[in-house]
Amino acid sequence: MISPNKIRGIFPILYTFFNKNNSIDYKMMEEQISLIFKKKNNGVAALGLATEVNKLSLKEKIKIIEIISKTTPNSFPKAITIQSKKYKDYCKLIDVSKSNNVDWLILQPMINKNTTDQDCYNFFKNIMPLTKGTLTGIQNAKEYIGVGLSSNQILSLYKKFNNFRAIKGEASSIHMQQEIINYPKDLIVFNGRGGQEIVDNFKIGCKGIVPCLDGADKFLKIYNYFKQNKLDHAEREYKNILPNIVFIMQSIDSLICYGKRVCAFRMGVKNVYDRKPFLKPTDYGIKKSKKIAQSLGHF
Repeated sequence: MISPNKIRGIFPILYTFFNKNNSIDYKMMEEQISLIFKKKNNGVAALGLATEVNKLSLKEKIKIIEIISKTTPNSFPKAITIQSKKYKDYCKLIDVSKSNNVDWLILQPMINKNTTDQDCYNFFKNIMPLTKGTLTGIQNAKEYIGVGLSSNQILSLYKKFNNFRAIKGEASSIHMQQEIINYPKDLIVFNGRGGQEIVDNFKIGCKGIVPCLDGADKFLKIYNYFKQNKLDHAEREYKNILPNIVFIMQSIDSLICYGKRVCAFRMGVKNVYDRKPFLKPTDYGIKKSKKIAQSLGHF
């Protein structure tokens, strides 16, 4: 099992680009992974909300995991979010991830409209033994998913399973700070939210973030400045990326629609195709995506 101390910094999450015929553009997947590695990010992540995981088949999810494994060195940390509506498929994704040397499993709860927080806890308690031997975290994102765990429930899982050593949140720095002060020091905490409040997240004890690729190079600069205690530089870089964060983080649908296009334009890709259901981009939205991509520059 990878040491939790190696799970640090910026883990950009992959977008899923599609071909005109609605199939996944796996070449673009490989190009994103290559870009993440070459830019010296701290790791790579996939199959979260930004990867449009709910639109992907089990076969497609497995292929993405295999591509990540084949195109990155074993020493490069890899994180996979585990999510499925079918329990059998959920277990399969854990097995496939482990067999492909994934370093960090990020578990989402299996939910329906009647799922409670206690159901969520019970699910994690029952599924956690399958992750034995692999560093495992939970995406505790009640604001996005609808259910989540309390600090006491997280501590209970921490005591029961010695590989449960990570939390990925999706919350404000105020909320995250109140959570972190209740956690053991070796329970690492990452945040998402597209890099919102990134400097404050590091100040309160978050060890890293999982942003999308569109602004990952800028977030990496911020992280490196923070490590060097150059807080003025980090804050200045954050102000430069803030217009992009505000633009794409209006909603998950907005992130997928426009964040993906900002990323594509920065990569020199002109055409972006969407898989249903999707937010249809407006002419103004595409124009603004191009303007932001231009301001951020090519990767």
